[in-house]
Amino acid sequence: MRIDKIDKKLLSQHIKSALTEDNCNNDITSALLNTKKVSAKLIFKEPGILCGKKWVDEVFKAIDSNVKIKWYFNDGDSICKGENVGIISGNIKSILKGERTALNFLQTLSGVSSLTKRYQDKIKNKDIKILYTRKILPGWRYAISYACQIMGCYAHRKNLSESILIKENHLKAIDDPEEFIRKAKKLKKLIIVEAKTLREVAIFKNLEVDRILLDNFSIIKLKKVLAITKGVPIEVSGNINLANINKYAIKGISFISIGSITKNIKVIDISLLIQ
Repeated sequence: MRIDKIDKKLLSQHIKSALTEDNCNNDITSALLNTKKVSAKLIFKEPGILCGKKWVDEVFKAIDSNVKIKWYFNDGDSICKGENVGIISGNIKSILKGERTALNFLQTLSGVSSLTKRYQDKIKNKDIKILYTRKILPGWRYAISYACQIMGCYAHRKNLSESILIKENHLKAIDDPEEFIRKAKKLKKLIIVEAKTLREVAIFKNLEVDRILLDNFSIIKLKKVLAITKGVPIEVSGNINLANINKYAIKGISFISIGSITKNIKVIDISLLIQ
C-alpha cells in the first residue's frame, strides 16, 4: 500500500501537543514508584487493522529515548483478537507516562484503518474509489489521513487550496455559474462542482469540469444522471453507509466519498499490559 513519506514536523507537533495536554512531565502517580526496567505487551482485544506505530514510537521517544519498542506487525496488517503486536521495554515510569497518549493514537488510527477496510470490502465494483472527507477532528487531519491512505483510501480534498470545490452554498452566491467556472479554470486546479438537478448536471458537463458531485441523490435520480454523463467522472456522497454502499457502487460512478470514515470513529480496543 503506497503512502507518502511521513512528515516528521507534523508528527512531532501532534505528539508534543498531546503530551503537553496530558502534562506527562508531572505524572504524580508514577513519580511515587520505584525505578525499574519492565516490558509491556500491546494486545489487540478485538480484531482490526494495525495503524499508528510511528505515533507510538514518537510518544516514547519524546518521553525517554531509552524506551525501546519491538513491533511484530506493520501498519495495515490485519490483527486477530488477543494478538500481541509489540513489546515496549524500559523504565516503568517512562512507559506509564506515555501509556494513555500512545494508546489514544494507536486505538484511534487503528479504528480508522479498520473502518476503511470494511467499506472497501463491501464494494463489489473495485473500479470505484472510496474517498475520505475533511470531516475530521481539528488537529488530527494528518494522522487520520495517514490511517486512511495506508488502506488505499484517498482524500476527496486534502485542504481548501488543493482543488476548487463549488458546492451548493457557493452556487447561492454565484450569479453566473458558467462564467465562474471559466474563471476558475484559469487557476489550473481540479474543479469539482456539486449539482442538485439534472439541468445543472447538463450545464456542468458541457463546461467540462473535472468531476460532478451528487449529494443525497436517490438511486433512481442517480441513474438518470448517469444516462447523460458518460465520460464525466461522477462522485456520490450523503448518507452512504456500510449497509447501503453497494447500491451506489454502480457502473458510471467513479468515486464515493464517505464522511463517517473520519467522523464516526470507533476505536479498536488495545491494551498496554506490564509483564
